[in-house]
Amino acid sequence: MERLSHTISRVREDFGAWLRVAIILGVLSFLFFVAGGGVSHNKKWQINQINVTGTDAGTADLVRSLVRQKLEGNYFFVYARNNSYLYPKRETEGMLLETFPRMKSVSVARAGEHTIAVTIVEREPYALWCGEKYRPELSSYPECYFIDSDGYVFDRSPVFSRGVYVVVYGKLIEKNEGEALRGRVPLARFVTADTFSILVREKIGKPFQIELKDDSEQSVAVLSSAEYPFLAEVVLRFKDDATPETLVKNILAALPVQFPGNVTPKKKLLYIDMRFGNKVIFGFEN
Repeated sequence: MERLSHTISRVREDFGAWLRVAIILGVLSFLFFVAGGGVSHNKKWQINQINVTGTDAGTADLVRSLVRQKLEGNYFFVYARNNSYLYPKRETEGMLLETFPRMKSVSVARAGEHTIAVTIVEREPYALWCGEKYRPELSSYPECYFIDSDGYVFDRSPVFSRGVYVVVYGKLIEKNEGEALRGRVPLARFVTADTFSILVREKIGKPFQIELKDDSEQSVAVLSSAEYPFLAEVVLRFKDDATPETLVKNILAALPVQFPGNVTPKKKLLYIDMRFGNKVIFGFEN
């Protein structure tokens, strides 16, 4: 019994000693935490300048204002967010990308004891997205948006004359349902149609419209052609799984056969259908 009592007494003493050490370490940690917070507010590392490059002056001013808001306040009520060593880098970059769809990438970096640099790479307008389906009864394009070379919708576009940009029609993969901004045309389908469009421009004529239709069908419309004038306003139809290089090769092989001497047909050519293997079908106006 005496031995048990002695053991319990030792345990209590050990626990008491451990508890005292834990309390001391806790107090010291708290003091270091608070002291570190005080140091973080030293004006020696306070951010007072935000350099912005890669965008226009108006957007740069807005970026500075938003970044300053991110630098307000403290972490855990103690550590200064506007400290050039502690500022919220990833949070700031994510905020800017979410706020400005036009920005392709944003990098925020320390550029001195009082300065951070915001470097922006903006998306380049590559084509226009003007809706899910082409409506030929409209005399002008409806509300359109810029898309980049990846088919990403990033900004509302002004009105352009036909042919300034290739116009794309097709359903979007939307980040926010019902909102075109930050949507994207299906990339694989767009790459096929765009590659074909580029080859058409190089070897046949100037394209002006891409349609990504249902049932795995696509089309590219030709605006004009110096070598083949009768291809103006002609629609080139094909399937999703087509190879753009083969499509162009088949068209160039079929044109001299269908139009010997490059003679303009008596009936207006409306479309060239290549949805059935290597067959090239010419459709004329009745």
